[in-house]
Amino acid sequence: MSDTQVLLERIATLRKRLDRSVGSAEVPVKLADAVRQAEAGAAHDDVVDATVSTATVEARPVTPPRQLTARARRVLERGRELLIQLRNLSEYFPFETDEEPPVDSAVFERTHPLATFYRETAAMTDASLRMVATFPDTATAQMQLCEGVESILGVVGRRTGTLYAGVDYHRAEVACVSRLARLLTDLEAGRPVGIESFVVLADEILSEASECWPLRFLDAEGGQADYLVARHSLTVGRVAARLARHGDNLPVRPIDAVVAALLHDVGMLRVPAELLNRKEPLDDAGRRTIESHCRAGAEIVTALAPEERWLADVALTHHERLDGTGYPDGLREPQLSPLARFIAVCDVYAALCAARPHRPARDPRTALADTLVMAEQGRLDGRHAERLLTLSFYPTGTAVELADGSVGVVVAAPAGADPARPVIMLLADGRGEPLPLPRCLDLARCNNHSIVRSIPTAERQAAVGRRFPEWN
Repeated sequence: MSDTQVLLERIATLRKRLDRSVGSAEVPVKLADAVRQAEAGAAHDDVVDATVSTATVEARPVTPPRQLTARARRVLERGRELLIQLRNLSEYFPFETDEEPPVDSAVFERTHPLATFYRETAAMTDASLRMVATFPDTATAQMQLCEGVESILGVVGRRTGTLYAGVDYHRAEVACVSRLARLLTDLEAGRPVGIESFVVLADEILSEASECWPLRFLDAEGGQADYLVARHSLTVGRVAARLARHGDNLPVRPIDAVVAALLHDVGMLRVPAELLNRKEPLDDAGRRTIESHCRAGAEIVTALAPEERWLADVALTHHERLDGTGYPDGLREPQLSPLARFIAVCDVYAALCAARPHRPARDPRTALADTLVMAEQGRLDGRHAERLLTLSFYPTGTAVELADGSVGVVVAAPAGADPARPVIMLLADGRGEPLPLPRCLDLARCNNHSIVRSIPTAERQAAVGRRFPEWN
């Protein structure tokens, strides 16, 4: 068996596995026949060559080249490396089934932009390798064709890098939610948990904020109670971390504020999951059950850190309002600690920005305005509510539509700047066509551009997901 045939055999085997991963309906029947015949001891070389050569659009079979140039062999080797890299990602894109993955898993739904990106990249790689299998024998022709295939594989390589980065980010996000859910569940169940575990997580969240990571609002709809609570608490912690960085008058250290945010809703784990997932309005009994989570949370947190009374106080009073309209005790402004008032603002804003079973997520600008209105009405602390303006109307990572129909993603909200005019990365033009080269746009310095709205998650995928799946 020649070196070329050995390499083609390896590639055909990899392609078969990758085809199974992406659920292609167009896998040649000859591929399965080739494996069976090879295992039965048939003429292995002829079978593999006939299988790989099915890339031709003609009905007649194409004979693979008897000998490849060194450059063509390098192309094949590069294609094989990319196939291996793509196959290593197949566990995150299991498209052989129509079942949707669990909400909190590192597996992508078929409709996610990265899933589409993966299928397209696998198809590009497969097409390139099939092209090599049809090369003519002449060295001159092979050299000319190699230039085109190398360019395609260069694009595939860059796309594969995007896939790995996107998977890593998604996997880290899932791991963070799972980690917090496990800590909160162990804490509620009375299993040994140290406050240090929450401090470590809080420190990581503060590091993300200091590095200006995008602020993602994790929806808390559907799923198990521990994940619902963890998603919301993590979002509140991330909001608190960003506001605490501008906390000149914050009564505690930023890390203490984030720890309090992570723990404030632990009492929700004692609320039946069917209530948390309910889409209809709650009756009086349901509301009383929901409101009981404050006392339950204070009890749980006290068991965790009896000497840190301020943590239990936040768990107990984060739903109290300055005018006495909150729960569970109807406390008023003088009876509420500054930290509890701060977490209450973060809690309200984070909750409004994320979807719930009974309502969709609100636009961040609307959520900010609603939170400020509550402060003006005397329900929330005005000074802490105004800190939200440091996030701008559109926090970093928000997809936005401009007045001319173009689409971008917010990448910075400079301190002191107009909160309605952040810095964006422009990704698509007014017709929805991706820009050949994304560019930064500082709206504070551009009078002829303005944001008209933020783009909801579903529209975001359609607007920027195909070309820039990493922004989803």
